[in-house]
Amino acid sequence: MDKTINEKIAVAIERIKFFAGNNPEPLLVAFSGGKDSQVCYHLTEMAGVPFVAEYSITRFEPPEILQFVRKHYPSVTFRRAYKYSLTEEIEKIGLPNRWARWCCCAKHTKTLGYDRVIIGIRWEESPRRRDTWRMQGTKPDKSHYLCPICDWTEQDVWQFLGDRPHCSLYDEGFHRIGCICCPLSTPTCMARDIARWPKTAEMLRKASALYVEKMRKRRFIKKDGNPCSGWCRTNNPEAEYWHRWIKSCQTASPADSVRLDSDECLFAGTGFSEADSGGVT
Repeated sequence: MDKTINEKIAVAIERIKFFAGNNPEPLLVAFSGGKDSQVCYHLTEMAGVPFVAEYSITRFEPPEILQFVRKHYPSVTFRRAYKYSLTEEIEKIGLPNRWARWCCCAKHTKTLGYDRVIIGIRWEESPRRRDTWRMQGTKPDKSHYLCPICDWTEQDVWQFLGDRPHCSLYDEGFHRIGCICCPLSTPTCMARDIARWPKTAEMLRKASALYVEKMRKRRFIKKDGNPCSGWCRTNNPEAEYWHRWIKSCQTASPADSVRLDSDECLFAGTGFSEADSGGVT
C-alpha cells in the first residue's frame, strides 16, 4: 500500500535535511514555476535549511509562468541563461532541435557558488526517468543533486499543494509546463504552442529566416565544412527549414518524419533536461 501523503512529506523533509547536512552553504532549489518545483520549494522551506530558489531564463518561457513566479514566489531569483537576444542567437546557430538543444545547455549551466541542488524529478512521469535518475547523485558538472519527491505521484503533488496557487496553464489543460515550442516536445504540442503564443512563434520564424539567409551567403556550408541538410536544396529554404522544425521538432530529418505523440517531452517544466542525466548511474 502506498504511503500516505503525510508520511511522504515527512520522508522528503528528512531527505532534504540529510542532503543539507551541517554545511552552512545554502542549497539551490531549481525552480521552474511548475507544480513539482513548487513542492520542492515548500518542502525545503519546511525542512528549515538555508536555501535559495532560482529560475533560469532562456527567453522561450510562456509569460504566464513568469507572471506566476513573480507574483507568488517573489523570493525566487532570475538568472539570465544567455548572452544574446533570442533573434541573434537563432541567427547565429539556428533553431534548437532534439539533438542540439543549446537552450537547455544554457538553462542548466551550473550556478557558481552552488554545488548542491534540489530538483523536482519524479519517477512516475516516465520509465526513462526511473531508469536514469537516482534519488541522489552527481551531475556531469560535479554538482550534487537530490530528487526529494522522486517517488511521489501526481496525485501526491496536487494533494500537497492543496489551496496553494499554481500556474494558470494547468487550468487550461497543460499537463506539463515548460518552454514554448520545446524541441523535446511532440508535433502536437508544437502546434498547440504556436496557436497559443503566436507572437513568440512569429519571432522564432523570422529569426529562423535570418539564419537561413546567413547560410545562403555561405553557400549553405556549415563551419565544420559540411553542407546543411536537405532543406537548403528546396525552392524555398526559409519555409522548408521552419516547416520541418514545427512538424518534426528538428530540421535535419524530412518534414514528414514526425515523432510519435506518445514520446512526451520528458523534462519540460522540471527545470532540467534529459541531457543532465549523462554520466549518472
